[in-house]
Amino acid sequence: MTSSNIAKFAGATLVDAQPIAGFLIDIIGGDLMGYKRQKPGIEEVEVELPAAIALHGESARLHPSLLESFQTNTTILGKIRALRPLVAKLLEVLEESEIFYEDAREADIVRIATAVLAVARYEDSPALLAAFEKTLKYRAQYAKKGLATRKQNEKPKKTEKTPPPV
Repeated sequence: MTSSNIAKFAGATLVDAQPIAGFLIDIIGGDLMGYKRQKPGIEEVEVELPAAIALHGESARLHPSLLESFQTNTTILGKIRALRPLVAKLLEVLEESEIFYEDAREADIVRIATAVLAVARYEDSPALLAAFEKTLKYRAQYAKKGLATRKQNEKPKKTEKTPPPV
């Protein structure tokens, strides 16, 4: 990986959901089936309802608390949605940072294993190999898997003999 495609993150690293903590919901199991989501045109409904309920709510037998509930839910949604881009960017940066530092750590392992193997061969030191056994095994696991796959692919496939024409 090159350093030309990375930059230190300068955005928000602290997202405060404390003001809406009492409104946050955790749906057990994450099963969202059956929950209704907003549809196109909600903005017009948000404008229409206060006036329409004020004028015609009683004749439609709508209790004033229903409008209050609608407006409260709309306010909470606004606060939640204001935090989502910050949280999404922070999650993206955390995931990319994790990958970057994992890659750097894997490169460290390769350098360590390469040095240990070179010195152990040069000095004929099996004790050195034993001291780094798990590290060397870790580094070699994908190479061994690749070798097994190549050997499997090189095996001649069994071909069925077709009987000669009669």
